[in-house]
Amino acid sequence: MEWKKLKNLIILILLVVNGFLLVLVGARREEDLRYERTALEQTVQVLEKNGIEVELDAVAGAAGLTGMSVERDLEQEAKLARALLGEEVQGENRGGGLYLYRGAWGQVSVRAGGGLSAEFEPDSRWDADRPEQHAAALLKKLGVEAEQIGAAEEDGQTFLRFRQSWNGTAVFSCEVEFVYRDGRLRSLTGALIMGAAGTAEACQVLTLPTALMRFSEEIAATGDVCSAIRSMEPGYRGTVQSLSGGIRLSPVWLVTTNTAGYYLDCVTGALTRVAE
Repeated sequence: MEWKKLKNLIILILLVVNGFLLVLVGARREEDLRYERTALEQTVQVLEKNGIEVELDAVAGAAGLTGMSVERDLEQEAKLARALLGEEVQGENRGGGLYLYRGAWGQVSVRAGGGLSAEFEPDSRWDADRPEQHAAALLKKLGVEAEQIGAAEEDGQTFLRFRQSWNGTAVFSCEVEFVYRDGRLRSLTGALIMGAAGTAEACQVLTLPTALMRFSEEIAATGDVCSAIRSMEPGYRGTVQSLSGGIRLSPVWLVTTNTAGYYLDCVTGALTRVAE
């Protein structure tokens, strides 16, 4: 047989084998998804028998999330202060992990763990005809990935709330609130991560059915009462590691019920009520 014909035959055989393997992988994946869905539906039925309804379409698994540490970056914090207050900024270490920055347009304080508070002078440059667009653009300029999660009007003031994301995943403990009055930004408070991510730490997260069962068990143990899970969203919760250090990002579910909100640890299943 000529080499050219033999080569074509080999290529054809390889294509057929690859196609067969793809079909097998697809079938296996479909079977796994069907199994996961069945397990989830059975778990939901168990919870409903225990008096807790679950909105199935509003719960999501946490596969792929890993824990990590984010080191505090003072240079990045100073850059944030200059972006908010102007280039001529004076920084002061107040001790206990608190840094205070003063500039022509106001002052900004930043704490270990990302706690942020900014007050702006009435004649600062932060005037805004459209507060929502202005706040989103300012966060983008600061290099912060965030989405708006709330808005309110009260006593002539506009309140806008944004939640930070880290690599596309929500950080539930990092939210900031913008306050506008008379067409100007007056204050900015909350918490933002301003640092460099460390090495991701591999962890075995709970499956969604297991997490739901753990939630049911933990709720019963705490004595809290709820009759419905409205949503269960995977994300991160940040905790301060040290006064001068960074933040530990732990994978959690934010569980919203008809009575309160909870953090459910994706690895241990520990339940913590969200502070109001």
